[in-house]
Amino acid sequence: MELEAKLESNGIVKSGSHINHLLIKMKTPPANTDQQRQPLVIGLVIDKSWSMKGDKIESTIEAACSLVNWLTRNDYICVIAYSADVQIVQPLTQLKDKLSVIDKIKAIQVGTSTNLSGGWLQALKIIESSQIPNAYKRIILLTDGQATIGIKEPSQFNQIAKDHSGRGISTTTIGFGADFNESSLRDIALSGGGNFYFVSSPEEASGIFFREFGDIGSLYAQAVEVKLRLTPGVRMLEMFNDHPVDVNDDGTVNIQAGDIRSDDLRSIVISLEVNSDINPDLNNFIDVNLSYYNLMDNMKLNTATKKITAQYVDREILPDNEVVIERLIYSSAKTLIKVARLLGDGETDTARTLLTTAIDRLEDNLKLSPEQLNPVLTRLKNMTLKLKENASLAGKHIMAMGTDIYSRVEIIDSGVETHDKIFEYKINGDIDLYRCPDIKAVVQAQMKDGYKFIIFDLIDTRFIDSSGIGTFIQISSWLRRRGGEFIVVNIVDTVKKVFEVTRLENHIRVASSISEARDIIETIIISLRR
Repeated sequence: MELEAKLESNGIVKSGSHINHLLIKMKTPPANTDQQRQPLVIGLVIDKSWSMKGDKIESTIEAACSLVNWLTRNDYICVIAYSADVQIVQPLTQLKDKLSVIDKIKAIQVGTSTNLSGGWLQALKIIESSQIPNAYKRIILLTDGQATIGIKEPSQFNQIAKDHSGRGISTTTIGFGADFNESSLRDIALSGGGNFYFVSSPEEASGIFFREFGDIGSLYAQAVEVKLRLTPGVRMLEMFNDHPVDVNDDGTVNIQAGDIRSDDLRSIVISLEVNSDINPDLNNFIDVNLSYYNLMDNMKLNTATKKITAQYVDREILPDNEVVIERLIYSSAKTLIKVARLLGDGETDTARTLLTTAIDRLEDNLKLSPEQLNPVLTRLKNMTLKLKENASLAGKHIMAMGTDIYSRVEIIDSGVETHDKIFEYKINGDIDLYRCPDIKAVVQAQMKDGYKFIIFDLIDTRFIDSSGIGTFIQISSWLRRRGGEFIVVNIVDTVKKVFEVTRLENHIRVASSISEARDIIETIIISLRR
């Protein structure tokens, strides 16, 4: 993983106190196509309380079954369903018999109350006791309400999530519908090193599971930690990200940055106060130390360091635009999270004012980088419409939107200039575990040449296994993050059946022919140019 760090201004005014900002960037390499990823150990925890009856539980079961099909035979899963009781639907098992697991999931029936802590703790216990070397362990916790039995205190939830994250088990939370507490679920995910999602309707459930699988299926590093040593005279005022952070008595700063995927670029922005009257050591201004467990290298502990120096100037110099832009983006995300919490507390007017101020700030600075700031500005404006439509539900949309901006992923193109040409690739034969590395290598080579629109012709493919499904999901993610699209064509009946069973057709574009796929891409290109 590459580590970069720089100040908004490395020119320090000689007297008085001044505000500066630090940008830290972490870049991960593409997935190693010659190496099979570490096994995933998934604990799926499903709310089966009475409020989940009907479309909610049906769509959740369907999405859970799809997740089982997307995982490979090398992965493991346990399934817990909870209401007033806690039901072990499927003890931890390697996915060699997916049909048996799916049948058990389909048999889940709704109960009464919501023993969220009971279901979650049962899954944590099972996963923690597993003896699977070098595996990545994650709980996916879904609920449509608030805990009515067992632990109810948010601080206890957060401590459980933090403790288990420190022991290598992360927790993702999914809130379904209008009645759950978005602040509580997001805090669990934040403390637990996972993701937070909002499912507003049953139709969205499968897409959320698809996003989560795309995230964990391409992970590069776990337990990413950034430590800062600040020279005397420099102290941290604010972090614009929302990672857990501790400031020690000696002024050092520890940031728990969670997990990171392959082909990822993550940024951290921190506000600093610099007191020049204390004569800070400009040659040893800030030390940035990065550590993480490398999932692509048998969970080996890797480290990287970066030293930042500064110089005295007579007056403030022009800031580094990249740092300013990143600060604007992450401060917008932070504002959305704050707005969502205010709405949860019933402070609608204050929330609306804060959102308007964030929009004004982006509009005032839009000229710095319209390409990067306009999408964020559009999202903020869309949230004002949500607020007008339904203030109680808007908080959930806004919390999810802030989370999305925080976790925005940029594919590492190493300066590659993309274009609108289409790469067409005909796969000869079946797609299984042994073919996947070659297929990924082909796509990565084309992406280095600037391609973002790719068509796969599967006319000669009669079989695709779960590794192939995972590869397709990963390729789709790569291209969409670049603003492109992945389309498969000419799928025969046997492959079509796999797409239908795994619900892959709901997430990856399928066309009947090369010409139809080209037309779809042309429509996308025209819409992007408007």
